Amino acid sequence: MTTDSAHPPWPIRLLDGRYRLGPSLGRGATSEVFRATDLQTGTDVAVKLFTTVKQTKSNVAGPVQGRETLAATRLRHPGIAAVLDADPSGGEAWLVSELAPGVPLTRYVKAPRLLPEPLVFRLAARMAEALAHAHAHGVVHRDLKPSNVLVDLPSATLKLIDFGVAHVVDGTQTATGMTLGTPAYMAPEQLAGLPVSPASDAYALGVVLFEMLTARRPHGGANLGELLREVADAPAADLASLRPDLPRPAASAVQQLLARDPQLRPADLAAWGLQAEQLAASLGAAPAK
Repeated sequence: MTTDSAHPPWPIRLLDGRYRLGPSLGRGATSEVFRATDLQTGTDVAVKLFTTVKQTKSNVAGPVQGRETLAATRLRHPGIAAVLDADPSGGEAWLVSELAPGVPLTRYVKAPRLLPEPLVFRLAARMAEALAHAHAHGVVHRDLKPSNVLVDLPSATLKLIDFGVAHVVDGTQTATGMTLGTPAYMAPEQLAGLPVSPASDAYALGVVLFEMLTARRPHGGANLGELLREVADAPAADLASLRPDLPRPAASAVQQLLARDPQLRPADLAAWGLQAEQLAASLGAAPAK
């Protein structure tokens, strides 16, 4: 069945007199993303509208919005979806970013769609490079997970999206003990409510990479309580045991990201990304474009 383009199946809405909103691309806990057209440039963009919620001790939607805008506008990198416009104030906050191609990495963390190992390490290298750029600008993503990574395999592009809980390392902190992000990808210190750092992103990268290679996460837990206990009391699952076919250096590179002690994780993700590129080459990958 076709749809008359003059009468689309979603409400027409104009934002800020400039952005004509189209269909919804996805909804999160505090926001919804729409495909839109910038009437000034004629280009398609992604518009994120934040849910207006009264701020309480347990609800940090307001600070999250402001941090995302501040954090994302600092970043200009081919591996990060560029923020083009924003209004974090008022009754309805919004943010406009480039409409990145590709599909969420969630497509490739479950069997039978696991990617070839050389490609996995190439993509890991690109994630590491993008995170290193953010860290160099004082930004910790804080919510790296497969759904926040867009991959377009035909064009060999990867972009990190959604700095919705990004934390700007400038002394601005959320309340002590408050955790933001997705628990399954959080570092032990983040789950404990301690301050985050670039090492927290390194841990999340390790979880994503582990999942891309095994179709499971390094810590289980049927519920949040079990997950918290397992992360607090046990080291991450051993990748070498689960994937004995992987070369030892490849398994060790992933395991290093998952160290419980933040100081034992790679201090420089740009350097780790170079290591990942070398591992990809040794595993038979074609050079990255």
